[in-house]
Amino acid sequence: MPGQYVYECPVLLPTLERAEKIVPPEFIPCYEWFVEHTNAWISVLPHNMKPQPDTPVPLSRLSGIHSPSSARVKYANGRRYALSVHSSNQKRYADRKPIHLEDGTWIFDYAAYEGDVVDQGYNATLLNSLTDGIPVGVMVREKVGYRVLGLAFIERYNYATRMFTLHGPVTSQTVAAGTFAIPGFDELPPQEKQILIEYDGSDERRVVTAQQVRREQQGKFREALLNAYSGTCAITSVNVPEVLQAAHINPYRGKKSQVVNNGILLRADLHLLYDAHLISVEPDSLEVAMSERLADTAYLQYNKHRLHEPTSREMAPNRDLLAMHYEQFRQENQVLVA
Repeated sequence: MPGQYVYECPVLLPTLERAEKIVPPEFIPCYEWFVEHTNAWISVLPHNMKPQPDTPVPLSRLSGIHSPSSARVKYANGRRYALSVHSSNQKRYADRKPIHLEDGTWIFDYAAYEGDVVDQGYNATLLNSLTDGIPVGVMVREKVGYRVLGLAFIERYNYATRMFTLHGPVTSQTVAAGTFAIPGFDELPPQEKQILIEYDGSDERRVVTAQQVRREQQGKFREALLNAYSGTCAITSVNVPEVLQAAHINPYRGKKSQVVNNGILLRADLHLLYDAHLISVEPDSLEVAMSERLADTAYLQYNKHRLHEPTSREMAPNRDLLAMHYEQFRQENQVLVA
């Protein structure tokens, strides 16, 4: 994993039913609490409530990432999972605001732990949850109290930005709608669907099938963008296919994530900068915006450069998704002035 730029959840169809067969039994009533309280407002975090929720283990702790200790629950093979996360708007962390999507779900980028108590293994529990398709409860600080966003699957970890991308709420309805399945899942034959439903990252046949589906979908997405942009980088006009990549405007799973309107064809290095929120696209003018951190680099030549649009307006980047990315970019950077 450390050698990769972005690590994505290898479980192609995570479900609550599957997760409940893996986690300690004490987690299941906790999941039920988060599902029942989806979008609820609470005055304090659950572990500070009086009385506390009637669950086998506390739903939260002072630390932002909460994983019940091995003394409280028994983890299979000693592999610990996070039960919940909360964001308290601490300046030391760059947690982003939840982005609400058209399908009624949300994505939330949550910063990795940066503290001194590394022996607690906070980030490791989130990475285990990411790898094994285990959901976490999510709570976000408001001006007063907290908003329970609900359960979320961790869909990716970006090693450059040190951010986990969470997607929720996880309910029986959102799972049944295919919200968290890899794009293309619905197109598979029933036999291959069943293979992926049971996929746990270990069985060789399932690993091969999962990798094949992922490659095919990534290839289709890139091919669609190559056609939409006439094989030309939307910023540099470079037309060498070998260095062009399909960049997601917003990286989340679901049926609408792999559509052309959620992508931009970019040269590989600009794709990395875009994912790292060091460059963005202003949604109204379609001009490239840059972080001041790029002021003394060769990338300065692209500042305020207008994005080349696809030949068909129907394939143009979704302005609302661009606005979401741009807002996150502005939260994290001093914008370079022309």
